[in-house]
Amino acid sequence: MDEEQLDRLNQQVEQKKKVNDFRGALNIVRKMLNFGPYHRALYLVGANLIIIGDELRDKNIIKEGIEILQKNFKKIISEESYAPYVYYNLAKGYYALFKIRKDPYYVCFKQRTELNRAKDYYRKALEYNPQDNILLSQIWIELGNCFDDLGMVIDAMECYEEALKISPDDGFALGNKGMTLLNYASLISKHQGTFLIEAYSLLSQAIKCDLHNHAIDTFSKCLEDIISAFPNKKALDNPPEFLGYSIETDNNFERFLIEFCLKNGLYLNICNFCQKCNEAIGDAVTISRMVMPIEDIISINEENIKKISYFRFSAYLNQIKQDYVSSRFLLILSRYKDIDLNFVDRNVSIIDTLDYSMHNIYIELIKLSFKNFYDILDKIAYFLNEYLELGVVHDWEIDFRKIWYSNRGKKENKKVRKKIEEKKNLSLNALFNIHLDFEDGGTYENLRRTRNALTHRFVNIKLFQTMEDSENMKEETLVKKTIELAKIVRNAILYLLYFVYIEESRKKKQIGENVGVITPPKIPDDLKSSR
Repeated sequence: MDEEQLDRLNQQVEQKKKVNDFRGALNIVRKMLNFGPYHRALYLVGANLIIIGDELRDKNIIKEGIEILQKNFKKIISEESYAPYVYYNLAKGYYALFKIRKDPYYVCFKQRTELNRAKDYYRKALEYNPQDNILLSQIWIELGNCFDDLGMVIDAMECYEEALKISPDDGFALGNKGMTLLNYASLISKHQGTFLIEAYSLLSQAIKCDLHNHAIDTFSKCLEDIISAFPNKKALDNPPEFLGYSIETDNNFERFLIEFCLKNGLYLNICNFCQKCNEAIGDAVTISRMVMPIEDIISINEENIKKISYFRFSAYLNQIKQDYVSSRFLLILSRYKDIDLNFVDRNVSIIDTLDYSMHNIYIELIKLSFKNFYDILDKIAYFLNEYLELGVVHDWEIDFRKIWYSNRGKKENKKVRKKIEEKKNLSLNALFNIHLDFEDGGTYENLRRTRNALTHRFVNIKLFQTMEDSENMKEETLVKKTIELAKIVRNAILYLLYFVYIEESRKKKQIGENVGVITPPKIPDDLKSSR
């Protein structure tokens, strides 16, 4: 094997790509095939074909590169350091195939699209904990792009944040975060101007970076959109200074709770990724508005008020939020060390089973928190059933895993309900994709198995646990799982609200000039409890 010759050819390929001579680069890559089944040559050929095919918008070249990497996968990763690179390039290939379609709604409510496969491969690459920061940053950015295209804007934002932690001046991370913020701003009414200013700042930084022309053109177009939509042009170039948040309380537990929520991003608001002011503290999200014909609003009275959709769905959301807040409280209470809860376990006889199992109120609080967080997903399913008028009447069918389908066949034979498919709503698709991640083989399958064990069997928490699984783990592992689940449920609630916002905006257009908007007042904090 002539390594030097292979290196020379690869350098020639890189030179051709730099001057946008992708046909010339393709011809050189073909020569690399002469090196036979050598793992490095196979990797370089597959990866380069994907990159070149993407630039030429040629799906056949992309598929050829994917096939080479998949067919020779075990041979290539015989040198384990190649594994994250192979997964990254496979993800890049499938993402390129998705972009060639030029149909943003193609992915809606499907399980095995190119975009879903790209997302899975990017996640797989991350599992190998790559030490190459350039690669790691790119994985986070491109995984964020996948989430954004799936409608999962909060997940996308978190990915761009991870990339910026690695490389704060990365133009693609800055620009993509700015674009996502721009889309984010279109889904909200409160603080929309603040988000647009932040998006403008990020995009302005991005176009000053060393990026290819297509990226600069895309980011520049977004800047133009912000400028045309923003009433105060001076504010864009001279944004207000935010002094950060301040915690104003004399209660030590309340301070701990606020700090825990901010650190882990557990508030139900749109500022978890920002935290530049006190708006980051609290669970501010609500159904901001619902529309209906003006004559229906005028006819509201005490007898028919419960039939008004805004009040009905706001009542559902109120309970979903309270379930989330109480689940979060249980988690935080289990972590707070300045309140001694050991009195709860006094005079409770526990047998020593000689396996280092732990039984105490702190662990039980975490278990309850985990179960309660998971149960919120089924209430989201109930909300969807009512809002979309799916007509599901049996409680056992109103389940976050089942509500999407009109039949109960095997995974490959399930049919998505027509009323869901017809929506073409990316925020609803975000919820659908969260559901997919809880299925067998999904990223959150382990969380589902832990929940099932907590509900139907037992989860064993041990002081010493060398081999952990979904039913046997250390206390800190269960805490990490609960925080992870809390963030997933937080996102699901926010995507539910975005879904409603989009649908109500569509209804407003359909009703036309005769439209009315209901936005009733909120209950003050001092009236929420009589204690």
